[in-house]
Amino acid sequence: MIRAFHARFTEVVRMKVAFFSFGACEGCRYRIVNEFAKIATLLEKYGIEIVREPLLGVKTEKNYDVAIIEGAVTSLDVERVKEIRRKAKFLIALGSCAFLGGIATLGYKYGVQADEYLKKGYSLGVPLHQIVKVDGYVRGCPASVDELVNVLEEIAVTGSISKYERRFEYEKQTDLVLDDGFLRLDTGKCIVCGRCIELCSKIYANVLTQAFRGYRVIVTTPAQISFLEAGCIRCGLCAAYCPVAAITYRNDVEAALKTAKNGGRVVIERQAVEAIAKALGIKPGQVIPLLKTLGFSKVEIVNPLSLIDAEKTGIVPYSSAEKRLVEQVFPEASKYLLEYPKLSLDKDTVLVTVCVARKEDHSPVLTVHELVSLARDMLITFKDLPEEQLESKNNDCNVKIAKGPEEVKAAIQDFLSNPRGIVVLQICPGGCAKGSGLHFPILNDY
Repeated sequence: MIRAFHARFTEVVRMKVAFFSFGACEGCRYRIVNEFAKIATLLEKYGIEIVREPLLGVKTEKNYDVAIIEGAVTSLDVERVKEIRRKAKFLIALGSCAFLGGIATLGYKYGVQADEYLKKGYSLGVPLHQIVKVDGYVRGCPASVDELVNVLEEIAVTGSISKYERRFEYEKQTDLVLDDGFLRLDTGKCIVCGRCIELCSKIYANVLTQAFRGYRVIVTTPAQISFLEAGCIRCGLCAAYCPVAAITYRNDVEAALKTAKNGGRVVIERQAVEAIAKALGIKPGQVIPLLKTLGFSKVEIVNPLSLIDAEKTGIVPYSSAEKRLVEQVFPEASKYLLEYPKLSLDKDTVLVTVCVARKEDHSPVLTVHELVSLARDMLITFKDLPEEQLESKNNDCNVKIAKGPEEVKAAIQDFLSNPRGIVVLQICPGGCAKGSGLHFPILNDY
């Protein structure tokens, strides 16, 4: 379909566009493919032809007017990039790696030496503008398709492109660490992709922002105050989606291993069982033997929703994060708040959960992400794990569950207009099945 779509404009083409990728994960280009409908509308409106994009099956490289480059540039890429620049009237840097250098440039700051990598003749990556003149920048990790559409439309309409100010440089003079024992933000690792800011805004918290200008820009809280003072609800989404671990939440792995060594037990949420199985490529029934292999004496599976009294009337936050959200963003609904489902656990018990906010209620708590990483580090042969029979999956206790920020907002408004029954709030996009404590590949792109 895509090839036919391009062919339709071969006789009326006004502008040709080519995509290239260098030192990057190709996530920016995959986002474009996933949201291709936005690009397709632009192609049809202005007679634009994509002459090179292997992800769309367009592999023949022709002459082009606009070159869009994703990724940082290494020494082996320099001549190729210069050739692309010579052929293109306009060159656009796509995404944080092309814009800032991305993860590859972390080596400059922390002295990373990848011997095998360097033996092959590569250098550590540099931003695109350090090699060639760049006409436009599309920011984000992954890049914003809407911003790309705006840039291409400007070229198609005016035959030129506005002078784009490079407001960010990777090497920053201002490094800041915010650490409240629950969340830690290290701006020295940050690539200023803006993903955490967008997510925080999406869930109505608006805790994170940008400070300073030019090469000094950082992601931080307003006036660099503490997370809680800024209104953080401690959902952990910023840490879950940060591509370079510039934001992290409290790590309980050592405490959990100590508990296991002392014969402690583990309580695991049923959703966490499913998520661990998916992340490790095993069956849910093998998760219990996995936990016992890690040293836990007893494993108990729980469903926090079973703690909810469905006979009551009110708004039930799934965790302390949703409770804070209601109190801070929807204060008019606070009077209807009921207790969130909080497990009563002793100090010799480890909780495994999909929800980072549970770390406020208990210690030690392992998120699915932490448990999966730990299991892989232990070099366990997962396929050899026995399989145990699990009880049938509990239902959601016949209560209404609002999953994600839009549903949460609508559910609160509906309840305020007609206060009856129970509504459970899960603020993470997609609900707790896509919770902030999950292993990153399971999370949908926001």
